[in-house]
Amino acid sequence: MKYKINLLGKRINKGDIFKKINYFTINYLRYILVFTQLTVISVLFFRFTIDQSIIDLKDTIVQQEEIIKSVKPIIDESEILDSKLKNIKELTKNQEHYKQQIDYLLSIFPSSAFLSKFIISDEVTSMQGEILNLTNLQSFFNRLKSDKRYSEVDLGEIKRSEKGFSFVLSLNKFKSKL
Repeated sequence: MKYKINLLGKRINKGDIFKKINYFTINYLRYILVFTQLTVISVLFFRFTIDQSIIDLKDTIVQQEEIIKSVKPIIDESEILDSKLKNIKELTKNQEHYKQQIDYLLSIFPSSAFLSKFIISDEVTSMQGEILNLTNLQSFFNRLKSDKRYSEVDLGEIKRSEKGFSFVLSLNKFKSKL
């Protein structure tokens, strides 16, 4: 067996280079073109799905805006009702305070006394009236002081009148419960 080894190699002719380029383009470039086309088509389909999801999201936003527009009058009405309920609770709380104060005063008020003026507020309650007997007025005054339901009890002027004695009584800061 004989082997021929050529270390110099063949000379490359110009015709051989064109044959190699032609062979490369025919065999390998078509695979590159097919891969590129597949990539472009997949990107195009991906773009379609992204666009569709964006359109769906816009539709849901529009639907939610419509829901909010339709529910807004109900929400506004509920806020108005809530503020009215808060006002009612505050009024009933004040009324309960006044009721307790009036109930307390009626429970200890002397039967021989008649009121001509009765003013009740958050801080001060004032009474003006007439009483037949001064001892009943004194016991009423002492009872108010001893019960300590008012922070300050002030008996103003006492004058003799046609029906007995007229008085002015001022009571400050009622404490509803001891």
